[in-house]
Amino acid sequence: MGDDEQVVVYLGNRAAVDIRRGDDGTVTRTPLPEGRRCTTVRPPAGTSLGEIFTTITAPGGAWAYHSDGAPAWVASTNPAVAQFLAAHYRCEVRDPEPDEEG
Repeated sequence: MGDDEQVVVYLGNRAAVDIRRGDDGTVTRTPLPEGRRCTTVRPPAGTSLGEIFTTITAPGGAWAYHSDGAPAWVASTNPAVAQFLAAHYRCEVRDPEPDEEG
């Protein structure tokens, strides 16, 4: 995979949340009904491995924004990214489930 290729990360989301911002700037997190969802992260092409990892795992990062729990699984078009994230979250690496919601 070249440095300028798009990396896509898929995370199995069993604790998805809906985020709403009020006119006054308040943020409301509402748990979505239980279900099997897939959260997809598409960093800009050329984003470094470290930056992708940090963007997803940091407090207030992409994963924390979309879920109230750890991912059930992780997959990526870049196997190294998938392995790093799976080790961090202590979950399995696999292909995304196409029948799950986006």
